[in-house]
Amino acid sequence: MPSPFTRAIRYVRSLKLHVEPIIFVMAMCNVARAVVKPHMTEMKMRRTYPHPEHMSPQEIKKFYNKWMVTWDQNYDYVNMPIACVIGILYGAYSDERGRKIPLLIGMVSTLIDNTISILMWSETTDIALEWTYLAAVVSGLMGDFLLFMSAVNAYLADIFPNKKTARTHRFCALGSLVGSLCTKFVVERINHLAVMYLVQGAIVLAFGFSLGILERKRPSLLQEYEPDEPQAQLTLLQICKNGFISVYDSAKVFCLRREGHRRLFLWICLFANFLDLFVFGEEKGLIGTYTRLAPFNWDTDQYATYKTVRPIAQIIGMFFGLIVLKKLLHLRDTTQIILAIASMGLCAVAIGLATSSWIIYASLAPGSLHGLLNPLTYTFMTCLVRIDEIGKAFAISSIAGKLAGIAQTAILQNIYKATVDWYQGFVWLLMGAVSGVAAVMYLYVHVVSKQERIGAEDCERDHEDVHDGDFDALDYSEVGDLHL
Repeated sequence: MPSPFTRAIRYVRSLKLHVEPIIFVMAMCNVARAVVKPHMTEMKMRRTYPHPEHMSPQEIKKFYNKWMVTWDQNYDYVNMPIACVIGILYGAYSDERGRKIPLLIGMVSTLIDNTISILMWSETTDIALEWTYLAAVVSGLMGDFLLFMSAVNAYLADIFPNKKTARTHRFCALGSLVGSLCTKFVVERINHLAVMYLVQGAIVLAFGFSLGILERKRPSLLQEYEPDEPQAQLTLLQICKNGFISVYDSAKVFCLRREGHRRLFLWICLFANFLDLFVFGEEKGLIGTYTRLAPFNWDTDQYATYKTVRPIAQIIGMFFGLIVLKKLLHLRDTTQIILAIASMGLCAVAIGLATSSWIIYASLAPGSLHGLLNPLTYTFMTCLVRIDEIGKAFAISSIAGKLAGIAQTAILQNIYKATVDWYQGFVWLLMGAVSGVAAVMYLYVHVVSKQERIGAEDCERDHEDVHDGDFDALDYSEVGDLHL
């Protein structure tokens, strides 16, 4: 007679759920942590660094604001280089041994990272800020939330033969909305740390669900082409070696001679995407810190409201792009890419010029089109390479995105600290200018590609997964940024 626990596991498995509930819970937890982080970090800085005397209240705010950015930088300087290398190794491991173990490791990493943050933020424990370095190392070695997202996307791609993983975006958006609303409620009724304790409990439950429900199996393509005769299983060292070799092979895709301007377009797409992620990562990461300054003076409740409205605006922008721009106006993908990048630039400029909170919210309207960029860019790239090169091109683009994060930390955040006392919105105006450069680069691609008839509108594929207007057609397992 099976135990009640075993019967419960069998019942849940009979529902044929995959990673959707886990995506929802982890997205909810990720947003909840992001909402309380600015307040908790500022309180920690105030306990750690006494401000100089004879400072005005606004100067004191900026003093601690710069310390908040400094410690975000310290974390990223340690974490990102490790994560870039380790991400390749985990990707190679999951391709050979399956997605479940990397997924679980990513969840444990998030749990450990949050635990160290709680110990630093709590007035009771109040451990030193230097523990940030340990959190950065552990998170880098174990993958953190980005490894989790990569693993769940790959898991869904293995299950569904048509590689439609857009459900990841939908569950992430829903989790973000619920996470923001729940955070507002808990902060108002209890306190900020209570949010973190609930986040930890939710991650533990999600880990238990993943451990008991998800199956550990090899990727579908390996099963499909697996030879009849059993072969020796690769060692971890061989898997790691193959991972780095695959990166080298992927890089060669950008160096091969191609018809017309295709090779040039690949490089322009890569660099323009780098610039866009360079700006988008800073915009998404800095907004919670920036709005704690005057004239905004946001608290956690106001920031949670913003984090609730933001994904709604992104979803509306996605539908507007798909229905109006694509179906009704029949705009080319490259035209929509230009609009998406310009959208981000206008959003950044509006924030930089903002003198009140309503302008910050108004900036979400032009910025809503930015959600079109990921699917459209990767769709266009598939028209520049052979079918068997698509995954390699995506892999290099993903690595470029991680490098953009390092550059963002080293350049934009230092510029912000250097100019916040002079003109606190300067870095936002600079980000708008960078987006303008990326848009101009894509404008050249648009003009020439239209002449050479390169694009989803012009090229016919032998497979059904890449076709006009289908945003679900591609596997975005290498793309961790959901633009929320």
